[in-house]
Amino acid sequence: MKLLGLRLDAHDANVTYYDGETVRYRSFERDYQCKHVGFEDGIYEWTRILEDWNIQPWFVDGVCIIMDCAGTEYERMGVVHQSIAINSKEISEVVDIPFFRDIGFRCPIHRIDHHYAHTLSFWPMKVKPNIHFVFDGFGDDWMYRSVWRDDELIDYGKTEGIFPSQQGSPSLGFIMTRMGAALQMGGHYLDQAGKIMALKAFGKHNPDVCDKSLGIDDLEILWDFDVIDRHLNDQQYIMDYIHTAHEYTEQIYLRHFQKFVRPDDIVGYSGGVAQNTIINKVLKDAIPNLVIPPHAYDQGLSLGAIEFLRREHNLMPLPSEGFPFMQDDQAPTSRPSTKTIKDTAELLAQGKIVGWYQGHGEVGPRALGNRSILMNPFDQHGKDYINNKVKHREPFRPFGASVIENKVSQYFYWNGPSPYMLYVMDVLEPDRFPCITHADGTCRVNTVSPEQEDYYTLLQEYEKLTGAPVLLNTSLNKGGKPIAGRIGDALGLYYESGLDSIVIGDEIKDKP
Repeated sequence: MKLLGLRLDAHDANVTYYDGETVRYRSFERDYQCKHVGFEDGIYEWTRILEDWNIQPWFVDGVCIIMDCAGTEYERMGVVHQSIAINSKEISEVVDIPFFRDIGFRCPIHRIDHHYAHTLSFWPMKVKPNIHFVFDGFGDDWMYRSVWRDDELIDYGKTEGIFPSQQGSPSLGFIMTRMGAALQMGGHYLDQAGKIMALKAFGKHNPDVCDKSLGIDDLEILWDFDVIDRHLNDQQYIMDYIHTAHEYTEQIYLRHFQKFVRPDDIVGYSGGVAQNTIINKVLKDAIPNLVIPPHAYDQGLSLGAIEFLRREHNLMPLPSEGFPFMQDDQAPTSRPSTKTIKDTAELLAQGKIVGWYQGHGEVGPRALGNRSILMNPFDQHGKDYINNKVKHREPFRPFGASVIENKVSQYFYWNGPSPYMLYVMDVLEPDRFPCITHADGTCRVNTVSPEQEDYYTLLQEYEKLTGAPVLLNTSLNKGGKPIAGRIGDALGLYYESGLDSIVIGDEIKDKP
């Protein structure tokens, strides 16, 4: 069987293909080196992938698409092609797309609900949830939150469909976007939430902020933009407001989850809001069986589409070898030798900032050890240097860390794995690790197991030299750009930035 899953929309376009033996995945932002790239006319512009992957449309047995169908206002923006008759209230349907027929597809073309696709995207994970929560800006039919038990939609909430401003929307995704705009932050609007989350650490509790008795659909009351507008010139007030509103939001989310979760549930959580590592930590503390995929946001939707087709055709589970390192990007022709790994550890121990480009890239927005910028975490000034000279981004932005999995509790207040850098953790010795410790004493941490052989060995060698198997780990990119998807992208960053060295496969390039 040959199956094709497509996320077609104006942002975060991605595709997954199953040829009967292997699964191939591609995020188009890595190809175009344009963050969150999508297709304004997505029906047509994705088709070069057919040639890249040698896909003959007439041999494909199933196609599934996700298109963000949210009513006439959004359709008028050209995101949903007018030739497609779509019922956005349906969870799944067969649609007729003349262009697909024109280029040779003879199989049924399925469209599935945006949130449903999020729930299906968990298939590469070792643990399979039985209940799913989805939170994002919005999905089909303006749905911004949903709960699914055993594939049945049991609860949901919708916006009023007032895109693009979304004033008064209860969606945390849109609230964070509006906050970023109000504070005149640059960059892509989909990246504003992470910046607001980072600012929380610089504030303290403000007793004037609305109390915490609100529900999940009342967040627009809690995040009062009239108050924000009146205090735009008072930086500390804004920091305190964000801090307090975020604290209350964390508890609102927790209460909402607890309404539906049973003691024996394996709980899946996805959607763009599931990238909020602070909320994630609060949920994880209360719900140990919480599972979040590295591709929780829209870059994972085509993975959900391919799983829908697998079920539709009653096939065996899809192969997930190598997950989460399954980007169809340019991999080096070699692996790092023992000598190269030891030499890299020595560079890091000397305080060098090193690019690390190995194997295939990670699915999702976090560097997990194949497309990383690495540095020792002891440097007092390292955080400022990387933000200013390497990443070229705001100085308040924190950095994550990698640590050997079975030693994480020696350095962070955490037990167990955290392979996808989706939770904040308290740093046990913040003064020892200033480069990775945020203003509130926390860090986003990626735990590394022996399965990730080369990166694990690098951490071991670094520990021999420094006494700690902990490295600053941030994505191999500069501000506003996606993670490098080709060797040329990685080399360009190396030559243009303050990186001291870069390791590509078994080759180390080191600036004099």
